[in-house]
Amino acid sequence: MQIVEDLHVARVQKRMALSVVQTYGELTSMEIDLPEQDLSISAEAFTSGLNILVVIDTNIMISHLEFVRSLKSEDIPGVGRLALIIPWVVLQELDNLKKGKMLQHVRDKAIPAVQFIYTCLKNQDSKLWGQSMQLASQKTYGLSDENNDDRVLQCCLQYQNLFPQAVVILCTDDKNLCNKAIVSEVKAFCKADLVTALQNLNVNRHQNCVELQQSKCGAEFKKTERGDDSLTAQFPNVLPDLEKNLGEALSCILETEMKIAFGNLWMEVILYLKPPWTLANLLKCYKKHWMAVFGYVVPRSLLSTIECLYKHLCTDKTVDSSTVGILLQESKKLLHAFSSRSDYNGVLPQAYAEVNKLYQTLTEVKSDSEQDLSEDTMVLSENAVCEKMEAITPNLQNREEKKSHPSFHVAQESRHQEIWSVLEAVWNTINLYSIEIFQKLDPNAVTLTAKSSFEEAFLGLQKLLAAVNDIHEGISRILTPTSSFQDIWTLYNFLISNEISNSIKFTAEELYECVSQEMYRERLEVGCCQLAQLEHTIKQCHASVHTEAKNRGWL
Repeated sequence: MQIVEDLHVARVQKRMALSVVQTYGELTSMEIDLPEQDLSISAEAFTSGLNILVVIDTNIMISHLEFVRSLKSEDIPGVGRLALIIPWVVLQELDNLKKGKMLQHVRDKAIPAVQFIYTCLKNQDSKLWGQSMQLASQKTYGLSDENNDDRVLQCCLQYQNLFPQAVVILCTDDKNLCNKAIVSEVKAFCKADLVTALQNLNVNRHQNCVELQQSKCGAEFKKTERGDDSLTAQFPNVLPDLEKNLGEALSCILETEMKIAFGNLWMEVILYLKPPWTLANLLKCYKKHWMAVFGYVVPRSLLSTIECLYKHLCTDKTVDSSTVGILLQESKKLLHAFSSRSDYNGVLPQAYAEVNKLYQTLTEVKSDSEQDLSEDTMVLSENAVCEKMEAITPNLQNREEKKSHPSFHVAQESRHQEIWSVLEAVWNTINLYSIEIFQKLDPNAVTLTAKSSFEEAFLGLQKLLAAVNDIHEGISRILTPTSSFQDIWTLYNFLISNEISNSIKFTAEELYECVSQEMYRERLEVGCCQLAQLEHTIKQCHASVHTEAKNRGWL
């Protein structure tokens, strides 16, 4: 136990801090295949019964090498096939420990451990894998590169995403790392408890498989089963990739918006769940802070999207092909909404592109298997906006019949004027509100005794910025040369989801017909420029006010 304690202290004091891209010896100088590129591992290994991945920490390799050897080479009664995973940071630590650079008294135990791993990797032993430097370089859910515990945990989370068919277990005698893993929803056990845990786990998995098989036999979904059979091979890749890209984007957005809203106190005092985050914990944070933070950045109605993603991605519910399509669409919608706020240092556009690529891939596969993804999505969708879109999508035949009446054009122009008057009222309201907020936040007008009124005005500024972003994004979509009826929904959803919704007496179809007229498009172009200028002014005000508040010790 002394070695375990010494290794833990060395990590905490950062005496074992190592650059991710640096090699330190024979292990880290080896060429390690990326598992996500080795399709034979992901496809053949799990169909042949491999269903458990055990991630081995440095203290286990040092103190219990014989146990690791037997774990790799011998069958454990009641346990299926398993493989051992050695994180990149463990390889780095062992290389350094072998040289005596970190803990001199551990050197003699590190040498055989290094030799054992080296032999396995050189022989491409299918039961011992090494995490590659390339994979270790990919950040996951806000984990720190400088904290070796976080890097071990990051390895666990990455293999959970890469191989969702398997159970990933961390084996470490470091109690602090065990606790951290469990909080992050990674199974973790010390050496003494691992074998029993594996046996219990296998029994539970067997029972669950039997129950699942019985329930499937009792169900009659012949048509959808034919379609899903051809897609089964796609799901192990689509869902993990979705979770990975969604998690990285939401992690960046969460940190950015919480810092903007609460300054340096965002993590110490305010944050519901602290990093490292799993996707489940991220979505919990979004639900917890939605009304106070994210609801001012994107439409509040998107909370239903967060709940939908949590329900299907973070529970044990079975996900079929149609639900996967819905989850990809909901993810695209959520990321697109945040993109009107910022690109979040380039993270958001990249994540959106990857999710969109997954959606296109799934659509193509479903098309090849003669399944209509859009029909399945319509049947299963729980999204009210989508249902509303389906209900009021223009009926071309009815529109042509209406246009045959002599009074149609006169009534239509009058209706357009009514709709435009609502848009003008929205602009006037935003303009007046912005003037009022700017006056309240004038540094010369804010006294030291007016902290409460300042906080109220500052919150109002954030709300104003979110509103201007939404309406600016909506108009910009309409003004694109290739815009269609679907592009009206960003603006229309903004109008019906805010306080002005009581004055909205027109449909999305009527709004689209209005802004499609050349006269109103020209007016929209002028309004779009004015909104862009106002958005720039609000951002400048936000930056200066935030600095002033920090100087006064209010943030």
